[in-house]
Order: sequence, then C-alpha cells, then structure tokens
Amino acid sequence: MPQRKSRSIAFAALLLAALAWQGSEAQTGFQIVWVVIGEASSATDNGSAHAGRQLFMASDLVAKSLANVKIEQVEVAPTITELDVGERLCVSTMNIRATGPENELIEAAPLSISVRQDHKQRLGLSRSKRDICVKPNEPGEYPVRLTSLLPARDGTMRGVQLFIRVSDPDQSEQTTSADVQ
Repeated sequence: MPQRKSRSIAFAALLLAALAWQGSEAQTGFQIVWVVIGEASSATDNGSAHAGRQLFMASDLVAKSLANVKIEQVEVAPTITELDVGERLCVSTMNIRATGPENELIEAAPLSISVRQDHKQRLGLSRSKRDICVKPNEPGEYPVRLTSLLPARDGTMRGVQLFIRVSDPDQSEQTTSADVQ
C-alpha cells in the first residue's frame, strides 16, 4: 500500500511539472525588439535632414519643450526604398518632415531612429556624427522607425515607419534561367 501511494505521488508530481513546463513554454513566444540606432532631425526649408549618434543634448529637448513645440505628424519620402544587396542608403538623403498642431513645418525636429534587433547585422549599419547609413548584406524587407522625441498635444509620441526592400540581382537571374529551362 505505501508503495502504491508513493507511486501516485510521484506520478502527480511528474504530471504537475510537465504542465508547468508546458505553460511556461507557451508564454515564451517570439518577441520583436526594437533598438534605437541614432537620432535624426527633420528637414528645414533650406536644408536636408541630418542623422547621427547624438544630435541632441538634453538641454536642446528641454528648450524645445519649454518653447511648447509639439509634433503632430512625422512623414518620410519615400516610404519604401528598393535596394540591391550591397547598395547604400543614408538617412540624410531622405525627405523627413515634421509638422505641428497647425500643420506648420517644424524645422530640425528631434527624432529617434529604430530598427529591429534581429535585422541589425543584416542591415550593415554605419553610424557617424553626421549620418546613419545602411548597406544591407542579405535580401529581405527591413522596417525602420522614426519617432519624435517631443510629444504631440495629446502627450503621445508620433512617428513613421519606412521599409527598405533589398533584393539580390544574382539570385533573381538564377531563378529566371532555372524557370526557362
């Protein structure tokens, strides 16, 4: 009798352990992590956008905040850029605009630039004080987010997402010739 009881207890403990493990496995699913890779400023009437590692000091953001600068919308053109593997794209070549509550242009609006952590190596990032560039080394579609460092009237941070579509011309030629044969 005691042997049967200890087997039942062991079986119940094993069953509970299996259920606990299965429950924890279900909770550890895939998670996308965005990482900030630098900062950008929106274009001015007579200049282009800038990008770099640390464009803004805390005092710059405080000064704009005290001046009650609000960013209601962030836009970028083009929203989709197509590149071949190894081609380079820099943030300073993008048309980045930020507008305020009255749809007025906010010049040199402070923005952060984020990419997915799992895309960081494939994007071939190069960052300097003057610009942030990518030179993708694998085909794929890579989202990039620009987010305002100043709030809108409702207190939320506004932003925009753009996509870099990268293809490998060598692979498309092989696919084409294989399709023909």
